[in-house]
This record gives sequence, C-alpha cells and structure tokens, in this order.
Amino acid sequence: MAQAPAGQRRFIVVSHTHWDREWYLPFEAFRARLVRMMDALIDLFDRDPGFKHFVLDGQTVPLDDYLEIRPERRETIERLVRDGRLLIGPNYMLPDEFLIGGEAWVRNLMVGIRSARQYGGGMDVGYSPDAFGHIAHLPAILRGFGLDSVAIWRGVGNDVKVSEFRWAAPDGSEVLALHFPYGYGFMAQVPEDRDALRSTLGTLRNMLEPLATTRNVLVPNGTDHLPAHNGLSGVIASANEILEDATMEHGTYPQFVAAVREDLGERYDELPLLTGEFRSSDRSNVLPGVLSARTWLKQRYAWCEDLLARYAEPLAAWAHLLRSPNGGSPERTAEDRRLLGHAWKLLLQNGPHDSVTGCSVDAVYDDVGLRFQKCEQIGEAVYFAALSEIAEAAAPSGETCAVAWNPLNVSRTDFCTVRVPVREGEEPTHAVDESGVAAALQPVERGLKSPLDRRERVVFGFVANEVPALGYKVLRLERREGVGPPAPSGPTIENEFFRVKGEADGTLTVEDKSDGRVMRGLNRFLDAGDRGDEYTYDPPPDDRAVDRPSGPATVAVTETGPARWTLEVRQTYRLPARLTPDRRARAGDEVECEITSRVRLYPGVGRVDVETEVDNRAEDHRLRVLFPAGVATDHSDAEQHFGVVRRPVACPPEAPNAPESPVAYYPQKTFTDLSDGERGLMIANRGLAEYEVMKADDGTATLAVTLLRCVSWLSRDDLSMRRGHAGPGFETPGAQMIGRWTFEYSLIPHTGGWRDVFSEAHAFARPLRALRTSRGSGRLAFQQSLLAVDAPELVVSTVKLAEDDDGVVARAYNIADEPIEGGVALSGAHGGVSAVDLNEENAADVDASDLALRSNEIVTLKFPHP
Repeated sequence: MAQAPAGQRRFIVVSHTHWDREWYLPFEAFRARLVRMMDALIDLFDRDPGFKHFVLDGQTVPLDDYLEIRPERRETIERLVRDGRLLIGPNYMLPDEFLIGGEAWVRNLMVGIRSARQYGGGMDVGYSPDAFGHIAHLPAILRGFGLDSVAIWRGVGNDVKVSEFRWAAPDGSEVLALHFPYGYGFMAQVPEDRDALRSTLGTLRNMLEPLATTRNVLVPNGTDHLPAHNGLSGVIASANEILEDATMEHGTYPQFVAAVREDLGERYDELPLLTGEFRSSDRSNVLPGVLSARTWLKQRYAWCEDLLARYAEPLAAWAHLLRSPNGGSPERTAEDRRLLGHAWKLLLQNGPHDSVTGCSVDAVYDDVGLRFQKCEQIGEAVYFAALSEIAEAAAPSGETCAVAWNPLNVSRTDFCTVRVPVREGEEPTHAVDESGVAAALQPVERGLKSPLDRRERVVFGFVANEVPALGYKVLRLERREGVGPPAPSGPTIENEFFRVKGEADGTLTVEDKSDGRVMRGLNRFLDAGDRGDEYTYDPPPDDRAVDRPSGPATVAVTETGPARWTLEVRQTYRLPARLTPDRRARAGDEVECEITSRVRLYPGVGRVDVETEVDNRAEDHRLRVLFPAGVATDHSDAEQHFGVVRRPVACPPEAPNAPESPVAYYPQKTFTDLSDGERGLMIANRGLAEYEVMKADDGTATLAVTLLRCVSWLSRDDLSMRRGHAGPGFETPGAQMIGRWTFEYSLIPHTGGWRDVFSEAHAFARPLRALRTSRGSGRLAFQQSLLAVDAPELVVSTVKLAEDDDGVVARAYNIADEPIEGGVALSGAHGGVSAVDLNEENAADVDASDLALRSNEIVTLKFPHP
C-alpha cells in the first residue's frame, strides 16, 4: 500500500458510548444509567453548539429503552437524529457475531435500519466495535443492506499493518473496514489541561498516524457506559492551537468513511484485501471461552431462531397464501406479522455480546430466560395455529390424521412424533400415506392427561416417508395388524445403515454397513479442570483429567422399535468437586456425576442420534465429548452463517506480547466435519457452539464438542491464558451449571466430504414436526411443498410474510464452496418474482427458475400477493 499523500493531517474525533444493555448489572439497572446519560446528552446538545455529534453505539434499542421511560422526549430525539447530531443504527443491538444465526443477523439489521428511519434516519456504516471476533460472512450481510463500510476491532491479526483495509466475504462481497487498532475506547478521556493535552496528542500521533492510509485519522472518543464529554469542543479548539501540520475536528463515522474514500480515489484498490473471519488474539482478546459459558443459552437461542425462521414464519406465510384467493383474512395476517416481529425483538435482545455469550452476572439470565420463554411461546402459538389451518385444509374429511411439516429445502424420510388422544383398545398402530405406505407407530410417551376429557394423550413416534421439501405430508392414523422390524438382542442396535454397540467403558462402537468401517471409542467423555472465568477457559497448572467412568457402564436396549431403537448407556464419572483454595489444582474430594446417553437409530435414516443427560455436581471444570474420526486431516470444516469455514487443526502460534493465548477451539453452527476426502465423520448438534480437533500420535483426528464449562467468576486477573481482566471481578455461581442438563448431537459417518451429507445434519438440527387433526376438509393435496428448490446446496433460511405488503419473501443461500445453479418456485405464486435486498427493498426482476449463485451468495426473492 502506498503511503498516505503529503498534506495536513486531519484527526476526526468521533464521540460515542458503548452501551452494554446488560452485563455486570441487569437491564433495568443499566437503563437507569441510560436515562441519566441521555438526559445529560440532550442538555449538552442544547448548551454547546460546538458539540456536534454523538454516536449511540450503532444501535437503536437504547432509544426504545430510553423513550419507554421518557416518552415526552421523542420529538427532541427525532430532531437530533434528523439533524445528524445523534447517530443511531444500523443495528438493533450489537450482537455476538458467532453465536446468533444468519437469519438473526438479517433481522437485527432489518429491525435496526427500519426503526432508525422512524426516528429520523440511521447511520450508514456497519458497526461492530466490541464483538468477540468477526464472522466471514459479515461483509455480504452488510452489502445486502446497502452498507459498504464497517467499524471493527477484535480478531484482526498482526499481519494487518493499516487501520483501513478491504474485507471480502466468501461470495466476493466487499466492504471498507475501519479497524480500531487499540480498541473503540482509545481516547475515552481527553485532558482539558493544555500541557496534558499536548502530551496526549503526541501519543495519539505516534500510535495512530503510522497506520493511516490517508491523511485522515480516526480518533474514537468514548467507552463502556461513558457519557458524552462536556468539555470536548473546548479540547478540540485547544488541540487545533497545539497541533502542527494537522487539524482536529468533531465528526462521525460516515464523515470519516467519506473522507477516506475521497482521499484514496483511484488508489482504493491498493488497500490490502483480507478475506474470511477474524479470530486472532495477536492484538486483542477474542475471549473464546464465551462459546461454552452457560451452554443452555446457546441451545435456547439456536432453537428459538429456528422456531421462528423455519417453522412459524413459513407456515404463517403459507396460511396467508391459502386464505388470499378467497378474500383472505388480512387481520389474521397482520396479527401474525406483529406477533412474529415482537418475538424476533425478544430473541434479538438476547443476542448482545454480553448476553448470549454467558459473560454477565447471574441476575441478567433471569431476564434472558424470560425473553426466551416469551419468544418460544409466541413462536409455538403461531406455528401451531398456522399448521392447524393447513392440516385441516389438507386432511380428508371424517378421518384422524397426522400432518408432518418438513422445514428443509430437500425432501426427507425421518423420525417424527405426534400427540394423539386415545381410548383403551382403540390406539392407532400405523400412519398411512396417500400411496398406502404404512409407518408403524411406537408409543414414546404415555400417561399425559388433559383437562378437556378423560382420554389419555399418547405421543407416538413414526418414520414419515419422503416428506416434501419445505412442505407437509398427510398420514392417516389407522389401527392395523403389522409386524415391525426384529428387536435387537444384547447391547446392540442396528438399522440398514449402522450397527451400534455400547461398550463397558461407556463408549460406542459404530459399524458403517456401507463400507464395513468400524469406528471405536466414540462418545467418550473427557473432563478437565477450569480455573478461568466466563470469558476464558484456563486449565489449572496441576490438572487432573478424567476420561473413564468409575466402574463399568450399564448398557441396555430400552426401545426395540418399530419406529425407533434406543440403546441406553449409563455411567458414573467421579470428578473432583472443585478447585483447591489456591486454584492451582483440582481438589481431592470427589463427587459422582451420572452421565446417561440414549443412542437412537430409525429405519431409513442415515444418522446415529444421541441424547446425553449429565447430572453435574462438580464445579470448576470443562466436560467434552470425543469422537475419534479415524481419518488423518489437518483441517476441519465447520458450518457458519451462510456457508462452511475451513480451519486448521493446529493451534496458531502465540504473538509476542499478545493479550491472550491463541486456542484451537472454534465456533460451529449445526455441524463440523472431519474428512480426508474419501471418508469422514460429521457431528451434528443442537445448539452446541464449541468444538476442537485433537490429533492422535498416528495422525488421525478426534473431534471434541464441549458440553459444559463451569466457572464461578465473570472475570479474573490471575489467568495463564489471558492477561488482565476482561470485565469486573464479580462472582457468578450460576455459571457453575450445577444440575441436570441435556445435550443433543448426531454421528454421521460418510464417504466423500461434507457436501455429501450436510442435509442430514440439517435434518437432525431441524426435526420433522407433526400435529393431529380430525377436522379435515380435503381441499388441498395430501402432500405439497410451499417452496420447491431444485438444488440441495441452495439452503433456504426462511420463507416469511413480506415486511411492507401482502407478498411472501423467501431467502436462500449457496452453502457450497463453488458456484451453483438452481431454481425456486413458490406454491400458488402468480406474476413476476423480484430479487430484493436483505431489507426487502430495491426490487429487480429475476427468473427464479434459473438462478446462478456464487459460493455462499445469499438471494432474497419476493413473490407478489396472489
């Protein structure tokens, strides 16, 4: 990169606060501070015309929170936003980039930009100043909203020698990145004393000028929960008297971006181009331990996001389409849109980088848990009502049926459950599809009662055959005679794909019948000490790992089909109860922790599903489950937001004076795969965010998935893996995760690479769901797809009601690491289809039957109202 052109330096000071909505205090306590801060800011704007701008942390939710208490201030807020003095958005909140999903990322910016418009306009620069690293797909998401620049901090490595660079997503989408080389709080406080200011300016020039790519230098003025600096206009005036060959002015991030672009001109393409994610600890903490702190948060977030985007929203959109030709029910559609919008806001409020991460005080998680409950209640209500409406239109009149919903973009045969009221002696035995294929019903839960009548409610499991992609299938519930598959004998279960045996040491042996491969030592649990905090895993110097049960495991077959076989493996781990008082070793006294794994196979399904329940009675430890893959590889392939990221197995080297030791454990979405190109092992999961790959002496790789990480401190300053505090040193006993916890994951042995089996991982993460109806009208087909997709790599992230009219929007992305072609068709759609941006704007005509997408490219299609 060429040096900045000669000329007068221009220091652009951007005043801001970094507003964590909840962290070392719960939400309402911080809101009290927010109200005082905003009142003082408005007063400062009124008193001092020289205080020109203030950035409200790139969010809009703080304004919502403030105006709930001070509604009379709305007109003033709108005036300040319109005048460009108060900058808000484009985010609704500042998320942890890795722990929320792709669709949540889209909704965060959609809600943020749209709410900012209601206040007078949003900041047109992406803003992620304190996320714990940055995701590979962020440039594409930002460009999808018309944002061509972003301010970032953590995770950028020592290989970057400038404070501005180009950053590209896997699909080639590119943004101008403004990097805070010393954090967003570099000049949080500036002295008003002239001599002290002269020294501060000298430091500022020495540290920031060498990194600038133009004569413009960004100077952030603010930090966590800090109010605006009352004397800043005077400081800037004094600085301009002191500085030689330089000026200082009060500005904004958009002004800085414009100045950089103007100065670079045709030299813009000479800026360094970086690609991929940023997770380096060379220059800043990325705090990777948050991936496994309070695991239940990650599980609940993943489920709630899928519930809204892949169950409730598509079905609400379909119900709307079915009503429309007959005059419809616009009130019902408007009701669904408002309910789902409210549910998304509740979920997004749990996504900030101090909330879903698990790095706050215990009181915060009372609020977080309540938001999850409310979100789930709304999502389930909308899902149930919409699927009921569709089921009643599709099921034949006078018959009791199960109607199964498949949220994937591919048809599938998979296990499903349905709850049915029964009378003694009249239980159904089979679910029969239109062609007469009968799936045997297996009671999996009994004894459920209802206040409505005296009939028992029984949950039946069955394998639904070839449920259409993003569609439903009707199955009659009948009572027949029939013989299911033979019951397994001994500590073994099997289907046509796999034979699974439980061993005395608590592990599993899996035989892949397709090629005869036998994989041993699977599902072994490894427990190690943790003297760290919510941010950082830190093993004690004198650790004592436990990787065997205290005695032989109890292995039994507890379900023998015909729809599901279950192998139960019970084992007890004797774990050190806690750390020693000096925190250098694990204590000598032990507690018994029972671990029960229920391993399941189903006819026609090529996975080995596992549900593991852990009765955790120990403190200060990390529990992981291990899967020796039996292949030699130097990389892992882990699903991220709109594609798959390849990462090295080897731990990165530690940079001199790094604030944090590098680690080799990483975030994942629904799967991570280990493969040598010929065969491999994929582990799918439901909300388990952290994995690591370990190499054996023979070069083969083992995948470790973290289940629990149990600590009692928000932050400590005596760790070996991190230098200094990452937050206040408050105790957090709730983060010890004492009690019973359930974890769900699936083993998918395969030939080839991850592209051959990723749909099976999605099927595990997003199960078929069904409900019973006896009120059918039969006006719809027995089976149908809402959205037909003809390329399996074209993954649909949602189908939803349009934001601005009665149309329907579908969003999909190319998960493959190469371009693909594919087509999409919406059931019952008429008229032209438009390609829109992620904010559902800027429509352009498109042939949805002939789409060409770059690797990981996102496409959003809008279908008009029928």
